[in-house]
Amino acid sequence: MKKLSYLVAGILVMLMLAACSSDSSANSEEDSGSSGENATSDTVETGAVETSVEATGDEDVMLDFWIHQTGEDETNAYIELIDAFNKEHDDIHVNAEVIIDDGASAYSDSINAALVAGNLPDVMAVDGPYVSSFAEAGVIQPIDDYVDEETKSQYVDSIIQQGTYNDKLYSLGAMEASVMLYYNKDLLDEAGIEPADSIEEAWTWDELMENSKKLTNEDRYGLNLFMNYGVGEWLTFMGAPLAWSNGGALISEDGTKVDGYLNSPETIEALNYVKELFAEGVVTDSPGEMQFEEGNAALALGGPWIAVSAEDAGLNWGMMPYPFKDEKVSPSGSMAYAVTNNTENPEAAVELMKWMTNEEATVKISKATGMPPAQKSAFDNMEKFNELPWSVMKEQVLETAHARPATPAYPVLTDAFAQSFHAAALGEDVESVVEQQVQRVERELKRFEE
Repeated sequence: MKKLSYLVAGILVMLMLAACSSDSSANSEEDSGSSGENATSDTVETGAVETSVEATGDEDVMLDFWIHQTGEDETNAYIELIDAFNKEHDDIHVNAEVIIDDGASAYSDSINAALVAGNLPDVMAVDGPYVSSFAEAGVIQPIDDYVDEETKSQYVDSIIQQGTYNDKLYSLGAMEASVMLYYNKDLLDEAGIEPADSIEEAWTWDELMENSKKLTNEDRYGLNLFMNYGVGEWLTFMGAPLAWSNGGALISEDGTKVDGYLNSPETIEALNYVKELFAEGVVTDSPGEMQFEEGNAALALGGPWIAVSAEDAGLNWGMMPYPFKDEKVSPSGSMAYAVTNNTENPEAAVELMKWMTNEEATVKISKATGMPPAQKSAFDNMEKFNELPWSVMKEQVLETAHARPATPAYPVLTDAFAQSFHAAALGEDVESVVEQQVQRVERELKRFEE
C-alpha cells in the first residue's frame, strides 16, 4: 500500500509537470490566442458558480463539482449546463466551483491542497493524459458500473481510450483536441504549393520538409512548431505522433517498459527528423507569439486555438491534416471529468458527468471554445465541421486520433519525451539524450511494480 505522503507527493510532482495539453491549455489559447503555459493574468478568480436554481434542502444528494476553465464564454457554457442539470434533477443538487487558469498553477494548487486536507469534490476536471496517474494514486474511481456500452459508443473513440486505465473507465470528456497543419493560403499560392484537403491527401514527412524549405526565406520561416510554449506537455502532444506514424512508441502497450520503445530506431528516426527541420532552418526554437498569424511563418503545427487566433488576425488561412511517414496518426486528448474517491454518491456523480458530456453539452462547449466535440453525433449537427477547413479536424478526431500513453509514470514519461524533442531542436545528439531519459523513466516505473 502506498502511504498518503507518497500519494500526495506523487500527485504534486505530476501536477507540477503537467502543462496543458494541448488540451487544458487549448482552452486558454482558444480564448486568449496564446499558450496556456505562457498566458498570464493579474488575478486568479476562484468561486462558486451562481445558478438560478438554489438547493431546497429536500434533495437526496448534494454534489461538489470543480471545473477548470480559461475563458468567460466557456464559464458561461458550464453555468448554463449545471443550471439545467439542477432544474432537471429534483433529487440532486450540484454546487460547482470554477477555477480559472492563470497560465500557472491555480488548478493544481487547489487539487494539492484538497488532497492534503482530504476534501476533494465529488467530481472534478482532470487533464486527459493524467487520468492513469490519478487512478493509480487512488484519487479517482472507475465508473464502468454506471456507464453502459451504448453510452460509451456515443463518444469518439479517443475519449474512451483517454479515460481508460487497466481496462477500467475513469473519465468522460466534453471536448477533444487535435493538431493540424495550418497554412497561409496567400503564401502557398505564391509558391505554387498545393495544400491537402483531406486525410487521404495528407503530406508526407518528405513533402513537409520540401515545402517548408520552399516557403522559407530571409523574411519568414516555412514552419512554426510553437516552441515558445515551452518544454512541456505541448511537445509531447504535438510531437509524439511523429514517432507513432513511423512505427515507434513512447512506452510499451501495457505501460510498464520504455527501453526498446522510447529509444527504438523508429522513435529515434522521428526525433532526428525534428532535428533536421531545425538544422535546415525552416523552423526556429524561439518564434514570436503570433509568428504564424502575422505571416512570419507559412505553415504551423498547432491546435484548434490557432484557427481562432488566425481568424481574429484576419489571416487568409487553411487547415491540413497532420503529416505522416507510414501510418496516419494525429494527437488527441483534453480536459475530462472524473469521480473522486471522496464521493459518497458515485452513481449521481456519474449522472452529472454524462450530462456535462452529452451531445447538447459538447455542442455548447465546442461553440464556446472552438474545440472539437467529444460526441460523434455533435459533429453531424455542427455544420462547420462538414465543410473545409474544419472538416479536416473532424476527420482527424474520428479517424486518426491517438491518445497519449496510459501509465502512472506519465508525468515523467512526457517530460522525458519533451526533453528529447527539445534536445533534437537544439541539434544535440538524439540517441544519447534519449538513452539518459530512458534510464530515468525506467527508474520511475519501478516505483509502480508490485
